[in-house]
Amino acid sequence: MTPSIASRVLNNKPDVRVSDGTRRRIIEAAREMGYRPDPYAQVLQSGKSSTIILVAPHAFYLTGARKTSLLQRALHSTGHPVLCADVTTFGDPQEIVQFLLFTRPRAVVWLSAEWDDGDFREACAQLHERDTYVLAVDHQRPPPPDVPCDAITVDRAHGCRLAVSHLIDCVGENVALVASDAGGRVEGYRAALAERGIDREIIASLSQEEPPRGARRATLKLLREHPEIDGIFCHSDLNAVGVLYALQELGLRVPEDVAVAGFDNEPWTQFYRPPLTTVSHPIEQLCSLTMSVLRHRLDANTEPWCRVELHPGLVVRASTSGR
Repeated sequence: MTPSIASRVLNNKPDVRVSDGTRRRIIEAAREMGYRPDPYAQVLQSGKSSTIILVAPHAFYLTGARKTSLLQRALHSTGHPVLCADVTTFGDPQEIVQFLLFTRPRAVVWLSAEWDDGDFREACAQLHERDTYVLAVDHQRPPPPDVPCDAITVDRAHGCRLAVSHLIDCVGENVALVASDAGGRVEGYRAALAERGIDREIIASLSQEEPPRGARRATLKLLREHPEIDGIFCHSDLNAVGVLYALQELGLRVPEDVAVAGFDNEPWTQFYRPPLTTVSHPIEQLCSLTMSVLRHRLDANTEPWCRVELHPGLVVRASTSGR
């Protein structure tokens, strides 16, 4: 085996012909020697690097941090250099697009973008023109079919519908929603009401305040206006903490007086008192599928753009099941 073959394997050249066993031995030897391709030298030499860039929002809370951490770890297993770009450090969408165009990565894994559809479409189009592959992961809604990217999303509206339907089964029709408009929460809530023939909705919209504090404030106001409420579905598990705190302040028991359900299935929810019923965010499945689609594309696959939607499940615990 010549040095040039090893170099082409380590730089992920598509035309190198070696067996899988030889490829693994080359990569393992390079790791033992501490070798890492220089993405900037690659750009200067060929106009393109083999780098994969993970674009992600700053993760303040556990679910977001778990997604980012799992994806970072998995991306490193590809043998490509990996960079992580915190989208919150850029002033506007065009700034991060300019950064990506300058670095000329092989692929961009774009996690949880809260962008306008037009901005994201334009970003994907510019990157596609430069031969950079884009994989959108866990955006609030799938991008339109003609956007040049693959996409893996979670059907949050489906998860919300499951939780609200469960609450209606437990307590009847006086079920409220404490959530923002993002991520299909309102859509799923209304779908569950419509399925049961309930035409009265009770919604408390969350502000930009920190999740537990804002949810507590919204719940206190909600129950002053609607003391008949028997069940509350929350935007997230962290917001559920604020709801539970407000109920405790008002002397209301969970689930005897008000049943409560959250969203995300954070690890601590099973140890809360009472343990929290919640919608399970399929993080492990999301990351596994991301790597499967990415590896498929890195092998120079030219199939049409894919749109995959995962369906979360409901984890029933004592915060609702006691009813």
